[in-house]
Amino acid sequence: MKKRMIQLSLLLMFCLSLTPIQAEAYRSMKPDLTRASRQAAGVLQSGEDTLLLEADENFPEIKSDFVYMVDMDTGQVMVDKGSEDQIYPASMTKMMTLLVAIENAPALDSTMTLGPEVFAGLAEAHASVAGFKQGETVSVKDLLYGLFLPSGADAAQALALEEAGSETAFVGLMNEKAAELGMTGTHFVNTSGLHDPDHYTTLRDLETLMRYALENPTFNEIFQTRRYTATPSLHTGGLVWESTLFAKLITPPSIDSDTNKTISANSSRIENDSILGGKTGYTNPAGLCLASIAEKNGTRYMLITAHAPVSNTPYHILDADHIYDYFYDHYSKQTVLTADQTLLETKVPFVLFNDKLTLKAGTDVVLNLLNGYDLSALQIETRLDGELQAPIEEGQRLGMATITRTDTETPQELARIELTSPRRYQRSALLYGFHQFQQWVKAHTVFFGLVVLGLVLCLILIRDYRREQRRYKSARKKRKRRPHL
Repeated sequence: MKKRMIQLSLLLMFCLSLTPIQAEAYRSMKPDLTRASRQAAGVLQSGEDTLLLEADENFPEIKSDFVYMVDMDTGQVMVDKGSEDQIYPASMTKMMTLLVAIENAPALDSTMTLGPEVFAGLAEAHASVAGFKQGETVSVKDLLYGLFLPSGADAAQALALEEAGSETAFVGLMNEKAAELGMTGTHFVNTSGLHDPDHYTTLRDLETLMRYALENPTFNEIFQTRRYTATPSLHTGGLVWESTLFAKLITPPSIDSDTNKTISANSSRIENDSILGGKTGYTNPAGLCLASIAEKNGTRYMLITAHAPVSNTPYHILDADHIYDYFYDHYSKQTVLTADQTLLETKVPFVLFNDKLTLKAGTDVVLNLLNGYDLSALQIETRLDGELQAPIEEGQRLGMATITRTDTETPQELARIELTSPRRYQRSALLYGFHQFQQWVKAHTVFFGLVVLGLVLCLILIRDYRREQRRYKSARKKRKRRPHL
């Protein structure tokens, strides 16, 4: 009996001293994500996400100091030069003015009469105007086109007064909209883009604005309109406006991909048939600016440039012309990941049966890459959001996979894929309870050690006591058997 008790106590001490537990075992099974990613893609690690292509010998020389271009279909950043730097937007401001005016306007065919307050201070500020006259009646639709195509500050002022009561109140609506859209690097002071040190934005914020605004049918139509005829009451022949962008553009009579597109010697117009629409801007501090979109061969791009040199030469439009042509000539869509491609395989802790987890891309990932690009220069890296353990619900986000270009001086992140659980994983109460018990033991090692030591001492005392009892009984028996003299 004594021997069995000692064996049991030693067995208990051995079990409690075991440090490997189920959760730790699972952690040892946790895959090396970097290694798994490299095996999947055969590539290196990722890095920062600023994309500059000037080192490419085929990339055109551009004049704009700030350039930001994205593939509108994939969201892929194609060029990033100072996209988060603060810039002065000049008349690109009118994209926000137009959006807020549309969202707060009465019916497009409603009219208003232009009072003297509409024109106050515009001549002194050398603001561009649409050409409306004081006292004439104008429709809201004409004001919207007059705001955008000829970049009319008179139209901007009229819309602000009509919809908010004052330019200051209307600018408040513009800043509210910017905050709603997450344009954290933007602040407006006026509706027209006249220079003010406190009137600024970033190219990334302008992309956010354009993506949202182009979903509005009225905004999208005006943004892509080349020419429009307004019919205000005091212009019997109407007012004809051409977009400040399209005034410098012509559509060539035929599409020739081998044509070297430059400024035409006899027309001062730039030949580019891919540009769909845009908004120009100009002040001396802002330089020449342009926000535009283009489409060709099924690919849509958004390009925003700022701070090109102020000149009679439209460097902002030439930059757009050259950049669009470069990408349409040298880039194409390529499938980087297929929907069923496995990105990570592991086990889910505290699941009793069928604990295997396989995370796949879930959808084909198509990127816009240089023609003939070597896909082995892309890294696909999978990262979990935190320590993996049950319970997990079907569709629950578990992590993110990133695709990074590594053959540039600075690695470029091209795409992100959210990884979600393909099914539900239920936690085993038994496994989780055992894990919690072992964690408690670990957290109270000294206390538990003293308890075990006390238990061992008790067993020793019990053993000695029983031994003495046996000796005592044995001695009594001997005395009883001894004969009396």
